[in-house]
Amino acid sequence: MRKFWKGIRWGAFFLALVVDIVLFYTAKPFSANSFIATGLASLIMFLFFVRLANLFRGGSRIRGILEENEVKVHETCVHWVRLLGNIRADKTAYRWIGIPLLIAVAVTFTEAAWLVWLAAFKLGADAPWFMAVGAPFRLLPNNGVLVGFYIPLIFSIPFAISHVADWSTHRYVITPLRIIIHHGIFDYHMHGILLSRVVDAQQDYTFWQQMLNYGDVVFRETSGEAETLECVWGPKKFAKLAVRYSHALEGATPRGVEDIEGG
Repeated sequence: MRKFWKGIRWGAFFLALVVDIVLFYTAKPFSANSFIATGLASLIMFLFFVRLANLFRGGSRIRGILEENEVKVHETCVHWVRLLGNIRADKTAYRWIGIPLLIAVAVTFTEAAWLVWLAAFKLGADAPWFMAVGAPFRLLPNNGVLVGFYIPLIFSIPFAISHVADWSTHRYVITPLRIIIHHGIFDYHMHGILLSRVVDAQQDYTFWQQMLNYGDVVFRETSGEAETLECVWGPKKFAKLAVRYSHALEGATPRGVEDIEGG
């Protein structure tokens, strides 16, 4: 499966590369149009494949283990901070994703500033200071050619697909009976925490974790053991719902349990 997954990622890259090459040569090679067309295509394909990778969530697997009448009450995932950390730890991915993204961000801001300046100029702004600010934008006869600097994004595709898909499949799901933890793309791990055994949820947050809305949630069980869910996106709501259903099960009659299972 690992070879198959690797083949998918690199297949996406080669497909994007072929599309770029075809566009480059059909739009008059090395002209402004060829760089604009190829750059825009690179950006679109990068965003498309990243979005596609984000859809790897293991939803069918999670639905497959649900008991009859058991429903998902709440679902979240690991925060995007963990995604950035995983990319940072992978030196190869860090270079091939980080550098093209930095270039793309710089191009985006430059093109946006140029369009704003150009619109103001067309509306009649011609003060000396205004023209001085716009001097860099007048160096090129067609500033749209800078869009060609989006082209390196296609080299990020195989690494971005790998990390985004891996991050997206790390799911935390609450049902009326348990918490389900899922992680993995083709080879995966999935287990549950019975809410009937949960006593309390411990939460500790730093200032920045509160600002970015993520943190670890530690569930203490009746056996005295504890299980930690790391880097939960929206931890306060997640812990609150889990404890609420845990307490509901704690004092429920058999008929009450059936009602909880049915939502």
